[in-house]
Amino acid sequence: MRKILSFQIALVALATGVGYLYGGLPVAQAVLFGGAIACINAILLAWRLHQGKRRLHADAGRHLRSMYASAFERFAIVVLLLAAGFGLLQLAALPMLLGFILGQLAFQISGLLIEIH
Repeated sequence: MRKILSFQIALVALATGVGYLYGGLPVAQAVLFGGAIACINAILLAWRLHQGKRRLHADAGRHLRSMYASAFERFAIVVLLLAAGFGLLQLAALPMLLGFILGQLAFQISGLLIEIH
């Protein structure tokens, strides 16, 4: 999971640099914030996976409730952080969403690459 997160962070950092070259500091900040949301999402997933390994549940119902709770938590945090970026911080919407999408895409791609090798 550390390799996946490292790849995700590196790609978000690269995109932030490109955003700075393309549109200056406001674009770079928006891309970085969106990418950071994707990284936080991955960190929460890793934390929940680690918790699941430590606490073995005895039945499928407990596993299912834990999975739904984790998915809801992550979704709610992503929505709240995106809303904060749009509303409170007044970040540029398109660069922030592009940073988030790139961060999520990096997570998916790195997972595929690391499983293959």
